[in-house]
Order: sequence, then C-alpha cells, then structure tokens
Amino acid sequence: MSTRVEAAYLGAIAAKREDEFAARVAQSERRVFQIAYGVLGNAAEAEDVAQEAFLRAFRRLARLREPDKFRAWVCRITFHLALNQRRRRLRQLARDAAWHSSNPISRPDAADHANDRIFLDHLRQEIERLPEKMRAVLLLSAVEGMEANEVAALLEIPAGTVRSRLHLARKRLLEVMNR
Repeated sequence: MSTRVEAAYLGAIAAKREDEFAARVAQSERRVFQIAYGVLGNAAEAEDVAQEAFLRAFRRLARLREPDKFRAWVCRITFHLALNQRRRRLRQLARDAAWHSSNPISRPDAADHANDRIFLDHLRQEIERLPEKMRAVLLLSAVEGMEANEVAALLEIPAGTVRSRLHLARKRLLEVMNR
C-alpha cells in the first residue's frame, strides 16, 4: 500500500471514529451535564466538567473495550471529575471561611437571611457532612432522579448497596434536620 493510500485510509478511519464519537456525545451530553450539576450544584462548573469529561473520553477512546458501554463510561468519568472539582471547591471554601472568621468586618449579618434560606443552607451542610459514599448515592438517586441500577452501574457497586446507602443517608438527614 502506498503512503498516500495508507494516509487516506487512516484519515477515513479517523473521520469515521470522530463521527461515531460525536453521535455518542450527542446521546450522552444531557446525562453527563446532569451528573456534573448534581454533584456541583453550579451550571458553569458543570459545563466545564462535562466538557473535560468528553475530552478525556475522546483521548482515551481506544481504551474502551465495550463501545456499547460508552455512556456509562463517560458518566463515570464525569462523576469522578465532578467529585474532584467539588473537593477543590470545599477546600477553598474552608480557607475562605477561616479568613472570614478571623476578619469581623466581612461576616454577613444572619438577620438578612430568610428562614427558607437558612434551612436550605443547613440541609446543604448536612449533606456535605454525609460520608462520601452516602452523599454520592443521595445526589445521584434523589437529586438527579437516577434509578438504583443506573447508580449501581455508574459507581460500580451492587444495586442493593445503592438502596441501602440511600436509605441510610435519608435516615441520617431526617434525624439531623428534626433536631
């Protein structure tokens, strides 16, 4: 095979792979964004994480052994990227909170917050305090509306474990919120 023919052949294969990848992205992009948003709670950050997940998936496409499982694979990538982003944000918030507590001028006045805002903030804090395994299942199941089997596939754990962790997370939140 001549060099030109070989280059044209390889170019055609690459173009076909890019077309297939674009089709798979179109099928998965809504779910990928939902997962990132569910973990992060911020649309801009979720879009960034989704974009990064697809970029990583494209770069590692040759490693995907079962092409039929692309969606689950890219969702797993997204979930892990979002968790890492969330951890970075929480570390930054902790540093900011430490600075604010040492600087009395920057403290917000608690009287400015409505009761529902206080409740939501308290709920978010309690969700943050859940063990990561429970929090992940809670966010994906209760917040994102994913079925137990979907969450199980995404987290690579049995569906029964998903149901158990979800039950324990809800129970813990109810106990804390009813105090």
